[in-house]
Amino acid sequence: MAQANYLTKNSHVAPGGWHEDDRRELPEEEAEALWKFFEDATAKLKQQAYRDTEACHAWQIMKAQGIHHQVALGELKKEFGLSKSTLYDKIARIKGYDPQHWPALLVGQWTGENIRQVVWHEEAWLFFVRNTLTPGCKIKIAWSRTKRQAEKECWGAIPSYDTAKNYFRKLDQDVVTLVKEGETALKVKSPTAIRDYNFPLHTIWSMDGRRMDLRVIDTKGKYGAAGKSFRLWIYAFQEVRSRMLLGYALGASLDADLVRGAFLNALKTTGLLIPRKIQPDNGMETAAKEHTGGAPWRRRGKVLEDEIIGTFPMLGIEVVWAGVAHGQTKPVERLFGTLAQMMETRPEFRGAYCGNSTETKPEEFGTPVPVGLVEQALNEEIAAYHRTPHHGHGMGGKSPLQVYAEQMKMPGVPVRKISQAQLRLCTYSAVPITIRRNASFTILGASYWSEDTTKLAPGKGYYARYNPQNLSDPVHVYRKEKRLCEAVRTELTAFNDKAAGKEIMKKRAAYTKAVKQSAKALQDLSNSDTQDYLNSLAAEVLPEMVDEKSGEILPAAQVLEIVRGRADPLQERKTTEDLENDAIREEAKRMQERQSKESAERVRQRARGGFSK
Repeated sequence: MAQANYLTKNSHVAPGGWHEDDRRELPEEEAEALWKFFEDATAKLKQQAYRDTEACHAWQIMKAQGIHHQVALGELKKEFGLSKSTLYDKIARIKGYDPQHWPALLVGQWTGENIRQVVWHEEAWLFFVRNTLTPGCKIKIAWSRTKRQAEKECWGAIPSYDTAKNYFRKLDQDVVTLVKEGETALKVKSPTAIRDYNFPLHTIWSMDGRRMDLRVIDTKGKYGAAGKSFRLWIYAFQEVRSRMLLGYALGASLDADLVRGAFLNALKTTGLLIPRKIQPDNGMETAAKEHTGGAPWRRRGKVLEDEIIGTFPMLGIEVVWAGVAHGQTKPVERLFGTLAQMMETRPEFRGAYCGNSTETKPEEFGTPVPVGLVEQALNEEIAAYHRTPHHGHGMGGKSPLQVYAEQMKMPGVPVRKISQAQLRLCTYSAVPITIRRNASFTILGASYWSEDTTKLAPGKGYYARYNPQNLSDPVHVYRKEKRLCEAVRTELTAFNDKAAGKEIMKKRAAYTKAVKQSAKALQDLSNSDTQDYLNSLAAEVLPEMVDEKSGEILPAAQVLEIVRGRADPLQERKTTEDLENDAIREEAKRMQERQSKESAERVRQRARGGFSK
C-alpha cells in the first residue's frame, strides 16, 4: 500500500522518486565497468550493498508518504543501523540514478576508497617488498621490520599491516611465487600435460629407485653384514601402458648392481621381452656406463669413440632420460607412492615406520622389523596392486594385470625378445680395462690373461664384461661393439711352489713355440713370391680385379660398408678340446689373413707396373 501511494504521488518524477531535474543517466560503458566492479567484490560487500539499497528504498517511500524526516531517520536507525550522516551520504551517491544500478553504486562505499590512507615512502615500500619476497618470510614479519627501519631512517609513518598486506597481494602472484619459492613451486601454476597412454605394450618402461620409510634388520646377512639395521632400497621397472610392475630388486644401497637385478627380474617376468624405449632417472646408478654407456647424457657430454656400450644401448633400447627434478614425468613415481601407502602403513610395521620427513616421524619409531617380513608384505601388496582397478587414461577401470593380458593377446602388435646369449650378457657387469705390456689386466684386484690378450695392443680403450657374482669365471674383452677375446683369472702362486713354477714355464714355452711357428710360416711365404705364384694369387684373392678376357687389373672400390650388430653376444661355454681346436683354427685363420693381406699388397704394387709374361 505504501509503495502504491508513493508511485501515485510521484508518477510525474523520474524512477526512484527523483525530480526530472535531478535525473542522471549512466553511460553503457560506465554501467558495464560499474557492475564488473560489483561482481569482483566480496560476498560480504555485496550483501551490505543490497541491504543499503533496501534502506534507500525505504527512505524514499517514507518521504513520499509525508513521514517526518526525524521519524523516518529513527525507523531506519532502528531497522538498518544507519546514522543520519551515513544515510545522507548513500542518498547522495545514488541520487538521480535508476534504482537498478543502486547496488553497484553503493558497494563502492565499502572498498575503503574514502578513508584517508598513509602514502608509502618509496624506500620504505622497496624495503617492505624486498623483505616480503625473502623465502620463508611472512608478511607480518616483513611489515614489522619495515616499521622499525622506518623509525630508524626517518621515513615517516607507514601504512597499517592490513593495508600493506593488501598492497602486496596486488602484485602478480605468479611472479611472487617464482621469486619467493622458485621454479618448482611455479610449475604448480603452469599448465599440466595430459598424457596419451594408447600405445602398444612394451613401448616404454619407466624405472626408478626409492628408499623405503621403514627401518629393517638383516639378521641373515642377505644384504650385507648380519645384524645390520638400515632403510631398504627398492628399484623397480614399470610397463607404462598397463602400469604393470614388471620387476624389482631390494638392497641396502642404490647402485648399478641393484638396477641390474631389477632389470633381470623384469626379463624373468616378461619371458625375455624388452621395451623399445626406457625412461631412467638422472641418478648415477642408471647413468653408470655399464647400463647406459653409448647413450648421450646431460652430465656425460658427447659419447666417446671407445666408450663402454651399456646394457640398454647394446640391446637396441632407446634411452629417454626423465626430466630433472620433475617426478611427474616418471609414472613409476606414482606407483611408489601407492605401494608406500599400501605397505609401509601396515600395523605390523609400527615402530619401524619413520615417515618421509622429520615432521612426520612417529614418536614410537625406533624398532626395526626383520627384512624377511618386509619382503613378504611387499610381494602381497604388489599382487594386490596388480588386481586393483585403475582409472587412469587408457585403463578403463581395469586392473594392470587385465590390461597387460589383453594387450599381449592383441594381434599384429610386434614385441621384441632377446636370446639366451643376450640374457647372459645382461647378467654381466662392464668395466674399462687397460692391457698391460705383459698382456694382463685387473678387475677389482683380480688379474686376467690369455694367449689372445697377447695379440692386443697394450693400452686403454678396452672394456671387459665379467660375472660380478664370481670373479673366477672367464671375462670377455671388448673394444667398442666388437668382442675381441676371452681371458681367465690368473691365480696367485706360493713363493716357493716349484710345481706351479714349472707349470708357468711350460705354458710360456708353448706360447713362445706357437709364435715362432707363425713367424716361420710368414717368412716361408715371403720367400715364395714367384711370378707364377703371384699371378695365381691375384686371381684367387682378388678375382674382381682381374678381367676374364684381357687379364688386366681392374680398379678396386675405395669404401666398403660393414654391417654388424651394436655389440657381439657372449659365446657358449666350450670344452677344453673344443677350445684347443678353436685356437688352432683361429691361429690358422690369422696366418692366412696376414699372408693374404701382404701378398695382395705386393700384387697391387706390381700390378701398377704390370705383370711380366
